[in-house]
Amino acid sequence: MSEVDPHWYESFFESGDWIELVTTRDPEGTELEVSFLAERIPAGSRVLDLACGTGRVAIPLARRGYTVAGLDISQRSLDVARRDGPELDLRHGDMRELPWDDASFDAVVNIWTAFGYFPTQAEDERALAEVVRVLEPGGIFVLDTVNQAALLRRFEPRSWSELGSGTVLLERRDYDVLTGRVQAHWSFVDARGRRELSFDHRVYTIAEYGELLARAGLRVVDVFGDFDGVPASVDTWRALIVSQRDAA
Repeated sequence: MSEVDPHWYESFFESGDWIELVTTRDPEGTELEVSFLAERIPAGSRVLDLACGTGRVAIPLARRGYTVAGLDISQRSLDVARRDGPELDLRHGDMRELPWDDASFDAVVNIWTAFGYFPTQAEDERALAEVVRVLEPGGIFVLDTVNQAALLRRFEPRSWSELGSGTVLLERRDYDVLTGRVQAHWSFVDARGRRELSFDHRVYTIAEYGELLARAGLRVVDVFGDFDGVPASVDTWRALIVSQRDAA
């Protein structure tokens, strides 16, 4: 596998190409995601959107009556979120050390494969420990990630797509069977030239997620294969793992 900066996540989401990509995401897809969450999180709950980015999910959740806070490592993404959702409690920081008191939230959500970025499993487990710390006993944690089984069955080393702005996105991917990590190298090509972004993240199996969550003090309640509520299987591209903190 080619070299990717192990701390890539500290700068990746500051990219204008990333901001454009996420802010032009299909609004119907976002609505489906928010509806899925609203069906599983009681009305009026205090919700933390962990890795909230530009507020794509946090803002519509707030419009549904939730008290929403968000954390992200990208200041540029947060600037967009604060512009569109100025009433939200949005903070710049690292999910391994959350800037809220114990039991501050009834639910925590982590959407669009925003977990597994850190170089070691111990750091991922530290992030989960922080999720549990800020959750009320009995609180809900929803983790949305790629289903490793489907990823391997349909793995594409190379692909391309045309973005709405007229930019062509070229993607090259590698998977390390020993570490379970995926590296992706993105090239954005348009009249402005060619710009590169790369990332590296751990793709756990659903069973491994279950073990990680259990060690952190979270009990898996259900696993879905997409935001339409279909059960997870080896063929469903996503894994939506709904877990609950042990009651006090």
